[in-house]
Amino acid sequence: MKIMELEDILIEEDSDIRTAVEQLERVRCKVIYVTSQGKLAAAISDGDIRRYTLQEGNVNLSVKFIANYNPTFLLRYEKEKIDGIFKGSEIYSIPIINYNQEVVEIVFRNGRRVRRKYQLECPMVMMAGGRGTRLHPYTQILPKALIPIGEIPISERIINNFYDFGCRQFYMVVNHKKNMIQAYFDGVNKGYDLKFIEEDRPLGTGGGLYLLEEHIEQDFFLVNCDIIVDADYNEIYMHHKKEDNYITIVAAKYQHIVPYGVVNCDDRKNYLSISEKPELNYLISTGMYVVDQELLQLMPHGQEIAFPDLIDFFKQNGKKIGVYVVEESAYMDMGQMEELEKMRKKLNV
Repeated sequence: MKIMELEDILIEEDSDIRTAVEQLERVRCKVIYVTSQGKLAAAISDGDIRRYTLQEGNVNLSVKFIANYNPTFLLRYEKEKIDGIFKGSEIYSIPIINYNQEVVEIVFRNGRRVRRKYQLECPMVMMAGGRGTRLHPYTQILPKALIPIGEIPISERIINNFYDFGCRQFYMVVNHKKNMIQAYFDGVNKGYDLKFIEEDRPLGTGGGLYLLEEHIEQDFFLVNCDIIVDADYNEIYMHHKKEDNYITIVAAKYQHIVPYGVVNCDDRKNYLSISEKPELNYLISTGMYVVDQELLQLMPHGQEIAFPDLIDFFKQNGKKIGVYVVEESAYMDMGQMEELEKMRKKLNV
């Protein structure tokens, strides 16, 4: 008998009802979940199917006609609520999603769990050499990489996230308070290989990459040590390879609502119109990238340089730069004190 996998319980939104009927019969579950562009959208129960077919509904129509677009779900940082939901309802199963709205697990009333399986076997490089001056007074004592988010330092949380996706090879470019960072990880009981790459002087968010030239032989993730992107890293990496990008920038949606009426006028300051509380939409860089390993061979040696400047340099030299977009909620940045507290709250620690 085939072991049930998470994909067996998911169905694409553009599927027809006949496919949903066949899938429910095949997996012998009472509920399957509808995804749209990889994100949780709805649920379909055997009762939904039964009521529709009793009305002699057309099974060739889209599942949109019968799906429940308000399914119960939990974020993966809210798992302590699972028992309470089951006790207070007759719900058969609960999908667990990340902040990018992707299903990572299904939990059933009988205690069974079906998780997504990952085999992302690529290196991850973390830039952890900065002083973190925006996080004073914390960083007057600790390096930014060791600022605790709950009981676990931010850098270890980032590594653990990649470990969950299958990464086992990690590099950390260090400078400021590097001995403290190394001492901490020397005491961590870990199932992965972590190498420290030491800068002899600050080289910015990109300059130290040349030190990895002899270490990495495949495309890799590059991550700042103060951000978390709660998304499917496997999908990001596959997108990078499929699009044949030289660098893929992981960008987050960002919406800003101007709380005033905005006056529009022409060049001579003649009034044209007023836009009441307009919404402005942007894509912002998260500080996570997927990078072609060739870049390490072409890096200038010993020069201080920001990684965005490297992106512009390679773009100007004909390299393909792509973007992978995640939801605004999926991006957490602890670069400032206010954002640090927001991150702790979102991660429920």
